[in-house]
Amino acid sequence: MNEIKIRNLDLNLLLVFRVLMEESSVNRAAEQLGRTPSAVSHALGRLREQLNDPLLMRAGGIMKPSPRAKALYREIRPILSQIERVVQAPAVFAPSTSARAFHMAGPALNCIASGVVSRMQAEARDTALVWHAYSKETMGQIIRGEVDIAFGNANFPLPEGLKAKNLKPMKRYVLARRGHPATNDWSLESWLRWPHVVVRIPAAIHGTVEEHFANLGLKRRIGLHAGSWSAIAPAVRSTNMLGNFVALIMLEGGSGDDLQVFEPPEPMPDLLFRVIWNAELDADPALVWLREIVLRTFDELMIEADNRLLKNDIVQPRIIG
Repeated sequence: MNEIKIRNLDLNLLLVFRVLMEESSVNRAAEQLGRTPSAVSHALGRLREQLNDPLLMRAGGIMKPSPRAKALYREIRPILSQIERVVQAPAVFAPSTSARAFHMAGPALNCIASGVVSRMQAEARDTALVWHAYSKETMGQIIRGEVDIAFGNANFPLPEGLKAKNLKPMKRYVLARRGHPATNDWSLESWLRWPHVVVRIPAAIHGTVEEHFANLGLKRRIGLHAGSWSAIAPAVRSTNMLGNFVALIMLEGGSGDDLQVFEPPEPMPDLLFRVIWNAELDADPALVWLREIVLRTFDELMIEADNRLLKNDIVQPRIIG
């Protein structure tokens, strides 16, 4: 068998072959390529010789592909398209004229999603944001280009091929509805007496509230396993459940005046989040623009949440003994 080595193959012949397959005509292919018909025919002849196959044969006024040609075309078309994308100079990104849909993943927080998209559209009114649930698949989605940017727990090693920026640590508080019975007797006992709302952060192993309770040897009662962070505020507003969360939750609907903030009877670990993106696209103008918007959104929302905390009388735990 005659083995074909890539170093002996003129890749320009494959470009000619692709156009011939798409046009089924030497003359039309020549027009597309800006060459003479004789030059195209010569290139086809060289490729036939190198591959030892007729590839394209004239029949009824058009070029009919051989089985080998059909198989070759299926394989090389996506490869050549990818090469063309790689070698092309990056397009200049102009927010005012962009209509791109950006993909973002993170724990579902309406204040983050709406904050990011509103800032995007203030500068690029035709852009859109596609939200993806944060999961164990998110890191792979960023590497494959299916997700442009994500935010999530920072308590595990960052996979190779990704970059991240850590956000300012966020303190956890206990949140409840205004007028909750625990307000009059806030202690470790009342913290454990009332049911809790919980939301699991995918991939979070260390630094979680669940781990913290286990380390203290405490057992809490779960009243709701919520599907998203955005469900926490409505749940604690309408029940006697407690939520162990950061102040950002106070921005989820309403003014926050209907929520009471408690200092945890036992110190809880800060929530450590980071914004994550593909390292290969670190300098991509469109993603630099998106990244700056996401980071600015977090900074501004955390300042707003801190301001709401200042207006709230934080209930301190009763000191026993």
